[in-house]
Amino acid sequence: SPAPAKGSSIHDWIFNTPQESKGWILEAICREIGTRHQGSWNIVYNPKQDLPAAKNYFFSHYWNYLDRIQKQPKILESNCFIWHTHPRPIPYSIQEQIAGYNKATKVIFTCSDFLNKWLVYGIEPQRACVVLGAADPQLFHTHTRGSGAIGLSSSFYARKNPDLLLSLVKSLPHRRFVLVGKGWDEYHRFPELLACKNFEYHTVKYEDYPRLYAGFDVFLSLAVLEGGPIPLIESMMCNAVPVASRTGFAPDLITHGKNGFIFDVGSSPEVIADLIEKAFHVTTDVRSTVIQYDWDTFARTILSLGNS
Repeated sequence: SPAPAKGSSIHDWIFNTPQESKGWILEAICREIGTRHQGSWNIVYNPKQDLPAAKNYFFSHYWNYLDRIQKQPKILESNCFIWHTHPRPIPYSIQEQIAGYNKATKVIFTCSDFLNKWLVYGIEPQRACVVLGAADPQLFHTHTRGSGAIGLSSSFYARKNPDLLLSLVKSLPHRRFVLVGKGWDEYHRFPELLACKNFEYHTVKYEDYPRLYAGFDVFLSLAVLEGGPIPLIESMMCNAVPVASRTGFAPDLITHGKNGFIFDVGSSPEVIADLIEKAFHVTTDVRSTVIQYDWDTFARTILSLGNS
């Protein structure tokens, strides 16, 4: 990343991300923004020492921000931006979080649903905005549907609803399911899932994802909690028809019955299976409905907040 201008020790942007997010989506988002900035920037992995001096700080995790303003309150003299994906247990009460967020320049929510919830909790409206995620349209190309595959793209977490996936694979034996992602061997019923003849599992490098997505007619997202998911945009850019739980930015992207289908968390496998079958009959050019969500636009939107 570019160093500060000669004679200056202050970066334009410092991106703070958790150490454990190295190589994962939170760090990737920081890089998508930083590489599109013309001035100086750097990524730091939530160091124990003070953050470097900067005009703008971007925290990819709100917990890091809340810790930081206690031990390094001077950062509040600069612009502080918080990327807020989805709620998770942290050692701060709602009231403590609100007090911290109302000192920030902007809390950037990944979807409308979480923005609205935090406005009710008490975050000041002028300190909150929504910036939906993005994908690379040069990497994720459109394709003509017809392969028949139902695709999923996710690392394994309990919130990804693995039991529901197993139920759907078993209830739709005439449909082929393709899952790409890491860690699914940690799922205690994974051998049972892997034994299904209509199920495939792939662990590949990210650059190989578009090749797999090109075989998806339908994209399935079953999570009970999401901030995104980014693969939803990626797959829609590849012209797959999404069938997604009402979480994260799915309601921001999907017009039910037009470019995909949304179901409520807790819906039965029968309800979701019916939507999957309907998705195979959608004729919409799905890519055209999300093509505006590219990383250039995403980065430009966030960088512009630092200039406002």
